[in-house]
Amino acid sequence: MDELLEGDLESASAAAALVVPDVVVALDVLAKWLDNDGGISTVRRYWAQATTASRALADLPSREPDPALSPDTVSALLRHHVAETYWAAPSVDGIGVLTVLVDCLRGVVGGLPHECTKPRPGIDEHRFAWLLKSFSDIELEQHHAEPLRRAMAIFDLSSRDVADMMGVTRQAVDKWLLAGPPPERLAKVGAMAQIADILQHRLRAGMPAAVVRRPAKAYGGRNMLDVLADGEHDWLADSIRASFDYAAVA
Repeated sequence: MDELLEGDLESASAAAALVVPDVVVALDVLAKWLDNDGGISTVRRYWAQATTASRALADLPSREPDPALSPDTVSALLRHHVAETYWAAPSVDGIGVLTVLVDCLRGVVGGLPHECTKPRPGIDEHRFAWLLKSFSDIELEQHHAEPLRRAMAIFDLSSRDVADMMGVTRQAVDKWLLAGPPPERLAKVGAMAQIADILQHRLRAGMPAAVVRRPAKAYGGRNMLDVLADGEHDWLADSIRASFDYAAVA
């Protein structure tokens, strides 16, 4: 991290490219596709690669023993700049896109002035307006998908695990992780996320994944994942909340 904050932006960008070389190659292709009327699938892939780069940069170690901002915060702040990367990139390639992210990182972490502030020439304003709307739609989709992602991480669930619980295909779950679950699945996903948040807050790190797989008499010999799969998500969520409601017990 310190190497990206020291020296000039060009050197910092070159150093960052060594951290995420595969992402730079992918962005090189995708940025040029965006310039040549690439569709929404290209925009999604561009967003995903730029987000991956943001996370990788935010996770870089620092000599600072107690950084002011956590990696999660830095990553979230960088994600808000993803839409800027296309029009502010000094060049239409992976290095150009990464340079904008590094520029944003230097501003967020080190308080350095942004250098990539002007749009590069030759961008069609109608095309750019469409891209901005597409990025906005994708960010909203990601927001809707976040509870599912969070629950899967806390419970150590794969797409196949969730598919089995929901009675759908793995491919369907992968789509939910990109665009959010459909309306008819929101209640179960929301309950699962609530349970995950409670257990993560109340139990030691790593314990929730074991607890939800442990059969219990209260669930008729089933485990929590079985109860969720059986459609009893609201009852389970209420039960978990009540079990940690110490005030009510007292």
